[in-house]
Amino acid sequence: MFCGFRPGGWLCPHRAASGFTFVEVLLGTLVLGTMLVTATTALTSAAVAQDQLVTAPVTAYGLAREIHSLALLLPRDTGDGQPAATGAAVLLLEDLDGASFNPPIAADKRSLTHDSGWTQQIEVEPVELDDPDVAAADPTASGTLLRLTVTVLEGPTARGSYVWWMNP
Repeated sequence: MFCGFRPGGWLCPHRAASGFTFVEVLLGTLVLGTMLVTATTALTSAAVAQDQLVTAPVTAYGLAREIHSLALLLPRDTGDGQPAATGAAVLLLEDLDGASFNPPIAADKRSLTHDSGWTQQIEVEPVELDDPDVAAADPTASGTLLRLTVTVLEGPTARGSYVWWMNP
């Protein structure tokens, strides 16, 4: 084996002839193993998060936005106080309060039968403008806001609850 040359003879240190020590091999294996486990865990977590974000929350938010878009166009008049049972029965904003739609409805009040596993639950409540956590005693007073809350369920599981503030 040719290791090198120095004046007066050949230079072949013990280290160059023997390769890596056992401890160095163990440390290298430990470092590579740790990196592999970390990378695998990160990729698995990212795949699970991506799967959850792509399906349920986007659908839930879209279904909640349908109700919000419908609510913006409805008259604020007083009706019979009963929640609507179908999209066609929604004539006033008051008809949404307490309503639950399965299959969900679109902003144009038609039933979204392709989303039959989903439910929209709606609550419309007058609140004080100064303190939105307090229910308004007089819903017709000038310092009143309407809080529209839409909870979207997939089967029995709540996938999102969305709140909008509206003028009465």
